[in-house]
Amino acid sequence: MDERKYVDAVEQDLQQRKADFHKKVADVRQVLVELNLDGGVLSYAHNFAWLTGGGRSFINMATEGGVGSLYVDASQVVLITNEIEGHRLINEEFNGLQGEIKLHEYPWYASHNAIEVAKQLAKSDRVEVDTTSTAFADRINVLRATLTEHEISLFRSLGKDCGRIIGEVARSVRPSMTEWEVAAQLSEKSWVVGITPIVVLIAADERIDAIRHPLPTNKRVKNKVMLVLCGRRAGFVLSVTRMVYITTTPNATVPTDLLRRHDAATYVDAVVIAKTVPGAVASDLFKAIQDAYREKGFDGEWKLHHQGGCAGYQSREWIANPALQCVVGANQAFAWNPSVTGTKSEDTVLIQATAAGKVTHEVLSESPDWPLIKHTVDGVTVARPGILHLAF
Repeated sequence: MDERKYVDAVEQDLQQRKADFHKKVADVRQVLVELNLDGGVLSYAHNFAWLTGGGRSFINMATEGGVGSLYVDASQVVLITNEIEGHRLINEEFNGLQGEIKLHEYPWYASHNAIEVAKQLAKSDRVEVDTTSTAFADRINVLRATLTEHEISLFRSLGKDCGRIIGEVARSVRPSMTEWEVAAQLSEKSWVVGITPIVVLIAADERIDAIRHPLPTNKRVKNKVMLVLCGRRAGFVLSVTRMVYITTTPNATVPTDLLRRHDAATYVDAVVIAKTVPGAVASDLFKAIQDAYREKGFDGEWKLHHQGGCAGYQSREWIANPALQCVVGANQAFAWNPSVTGTKSEDTVLIQATAAGKVTHEVLSESPDWPLIKHTVDGVTVARPGILHLAF
């Protein structure tokens, strides 16, 4: 890398990055063999990041696509992009992989089609792309959901930072701050450590009761605040929510009804986390969520918002519903997000299993010194974030 011009966009061990890249390329090639294809194209930004160890193909953060596609066949990996982006992607986004990926450039003003370029490279029409509903795309989705050891280390680091950041910002909330101001603090602290805040939701007081996805506004904080951060780094997206309640009169406490609702939300969260084990089916997990809501006296609350699911290179790789048959695997991450009107519980959790079959649930997004609520489900004790009470 020419340090005068380029900066490494993804800080990680380059030897591990290269080894991870080789493993994934081998996996993609095996898929091509099994599907009788001569080549495959990864155009989605999340698949681009997955294959390259976090390479960013996007310019506009609000799009699923990017300015480059990756072509893979039995003998080569080729970056297909325009002349504006090629040198940057190779030298900044692919640091450590420069010798592994060839470059196919075209003028920015020339029309192009990545799949047509791929067919020319393959000298065959038996080429599929991830942006269409194909067996190739489905197989890539399955590969992407299960994390390698290198990916787990990167995800852990992201979780540690996101959990710390949202906890710090939550403690800094004061009466009369606007939702915009709270959001600005979350965003600033994220960018400082290389995290792209792709989703920042802030709601104050009655907006929490009315809106499940509260984009920040100029509403000022009185008592209750919900903070949500989905932060992306090295391709991974970490989701976390925290609740705060502020009192300004002596001996004031968090309202009993809010505590009851939050206890219910954390119970539902604990139930589904405890039951998220290798071999569990998404539809069965969703049924457990429905039953937990009913048990706590909030039957039907699940209809007001999705409940989360598998996490990784997208905020959700899949979202559980009554019919979904996706199966949980070891070394997968999950972000469940049950909500009861007025509150919500959410962390990103890593599921692992030992050779002896012991399953562990590691909360990646813990916030230091945050109050916790513990629930025991099927013999598993799960700690969930409580409501932080700030008394002034």
